[in-house]
This record gives sequence, C-alpha cells and structure tokens, in this order.
Amino acid sequence: MPNNFAAMSSNPFSLIGHVALVTGGTRGIGLETVRALARAGASVAVVARTAETTKEVAAAVEREFEVEALPVVADIGRDDEISGVVSSVADRFGRIDVLVNNAGAAPPFGPLIDVSAKAFDKIMAVNVRAPLALTRAAVAAGLGTGGGSVVNIVSAAGLKAEPFMGLYSAAKAAMISATRTLARELGPVGIRVNAVAPGVIRTDFSAALVGNEDLHAAVVAKTALGRVGEAAEVAGAVAYLASPAAAYTTGSILIVDGGTVA
Repeated sequence: MPNNFAAMSSNPFSLIGHVALVTGGTRGIGLETVRALARAGASVAVVARTAETTKEVAAAVEREFEVEALPVVADIGRDDEISGVVSSVADRFGRIDVLVNNAGAAPPFGPLIDVSAKAFDKIMAVNVRAPLALTRAAVAAGLGTGGGSVVNIVSAAGLKAEPFMGLYSAAKAAMISATRTLARELGPVGIRVNAVAPGVIRTDFSAALVGNEDLHAAVVAKTALGRVGEAAEVAGAVAYLASPAAAYTTGSILIVDGGTVA
C-alpha cells in the first residue's frame, strides 16, 4: 500500500489496486464498509459465518462496483479458523493491504458483576482475541508489504462508563488500547493501525434500542446532532483511514457518534 505523499497526488482516497479484508461483512457497518471500500476501487474479501449470505453479498458487490469480491465463510470466534481466513485471501489475491476488524459479539445486558464466565469468554474471544489474532496473521502474511492499514471497529462505549453493558464496554476499551499499542509496534514497518468508535448506529445490532420510542428519544437527547447514525457514515470513516489520504494517521480513535461523547 502506498504510504508517501506522491502516491496521494491524483486521488488520495482511491483504493484501486488494494485488497481489503472485512470481517462481519454481510450486514450493518460491515456491509457498508465492504461497499465503501469497493466503491473506492479495492478488491474485497467478505468474511462472515453464513455461506449463502456471504456469497450473495460478494456477488452483489462485484456486479455493482466491478471489482473482485471473495466470499470467505468462517467463524472468527474460533481460533482454528482465523489462519485459514487470511491464507485464503492471500492465496486468491496475492496480498492483503487493508484489514477491517468489524465482526463483534452482542453484549449481555446486566450488571458487570453478574456476568457469567461463558459470556465473558464469548465476548472477549470475538471482540478482542479474534481481531488481535487476525492482525497477527495478516502481518505474518505480509500485510501491505510493509505499508498496510488495520482499522478496528470499536465503540464509543469503550470511551466511557456504560452501566449494564460493562463487559462490552470493557472489551471495546481493550481494543482501543490495543489499537494504540499496535500502532506504536507496527509503525516502524510502515503499518498503520487505527480505530473507528461508533455511537448508536441504525443496524440490526441496535434494533431493540432504536426501535423503542422512549429509548430512541433518550439516545437522541444525548447526541449533539439530534439523531442516531447510519452505517454508511461509519463506513466513510473506515474508508478514509484505509486510504492513502490517512498516510500520516496511526494510533487514532476516530469517534463517529454524532457528538455524544463531545
């Protein structure tokens, strides 16, 4: 992946010639991220657990944006499937330039002190261990041949206290810290590591919240822009961080929450 100013001269937001791997890429923020990266010209690997949906999304992306799209069926919560995800993408395209760690497990709702060991292990496996393992595998596979970009989808919940969502908040806080640490560790080899921290976004993930009139009103009241966000608005931030336009940006947490934590 080009990482110098000369490479930005024509269109700094172009991802033509780049290969992007997006986990959880069949719905919500992940789907819109796949579309945004493809729109910018990248070849994309769509990673998700359901074979039929993953193949349908990849085919639709190829038709709409005329780029290559590879469906990769895997459960990133399983350690034994992660290396296969990266190798299948590297084998198909010969390289990986952008890794978007988007897939996540929904949080249990309740006091942090009451979280079960099973729930703890699941949330940490999918939201922390898997992104780190994927990053490790991508770097080992030559991520961007020394100029790649990793974008972790975290959450504004990781930046503040979230009563009754404490485990999810803790997992996202862990990835925020990991993002900054990896940026320092991988910077010397030209790999940038950043994160996007969405607030409440209109997706299946937040349907129960957004669909409840009282809860929706409470969220909007705390938001400077007076509305919930859309998945495409998060995807735009991801596309920026993945592109040469962000060549001097690493270790950053880009908050996309309409001003909730401002």
